[in-house]
Formats: sequence, C-alpha cells, structure tokens
Amino acid sequence: MQDDEIIKDRIQLIIDGINIIEAYCSGILSKDDFLRNTETLKTLDAVIMRLQVIGENIKKIETLKPGFFSDIIGYDVTPVIRFRDFISHHYEKLDHEIIFEIITIEIPLLKNKLQSIE
Repeated sequence: MQDDEIIKDRIQLIIDGINIIEAYCSGILSKDDFLRNTETLKTLDAVIMRLQVIGENIKKIETLKPGFFSDIIGYDVTPVIRFRDFISHHYEKLDHEIIFEIITIEIPLLKNKLQSIE
C-alpha cells in the first residue's frame, strides 16, 4: 500500500473515531457529567481510549510524512501526540475536565480541518 493510501485510511480512522466520541458524548453537556454514575464513567474511559487511538493514527501519519498536518491543514498535532503518550503512560492522572475541553474544543476543530481534505 502506498503512503498516500495509508494516510488516507488513517485519516478516515481518525474521523471515524471522532464520530464515535461525538456519539458517546451526546449526553455529556458539562465536565461533571462524566462523574454522574458508573455509565458516564465508562463513557469517559471509552472516550479516553478513542483519543489514544486518534493520537496513535496521527503519530503514524506524522512518521510517514513529517509535517503533514501542519502543511496540509495548518494544525499542530504535537499536543495530540504528546497527549496520546500521556494516556499510555499516565492514565491514572487524567482529568475529566481536560477530556471535556478536548472533546468540546479540539475534536470539532480537528474534524472540521480533516474533512476539508477529503
């Protein structure tokens, strides 16, 4: 498979992951909604896992084509990759407030930019 095909497939995986996060979080309207009960805590865990997968796909694209995201969509993915690493190594230190900020601010922005290159 050519690098361009791999990148296209990984971008689709990222968009799919964002869509799943949006579906999971349809009832999450504030940061504290994640802490309501065991079901919303499961939602938080599921969202974190999806964020890790998104970060991993971004990292792989950047390995294939360094600077791809900044060159193509003007989006610095360094914080996304670092956050993916943080999830992998310090999961127990994650904060629901940061996750809520990511899903309400960064995820829609990233999705919008990725859809512009489809």
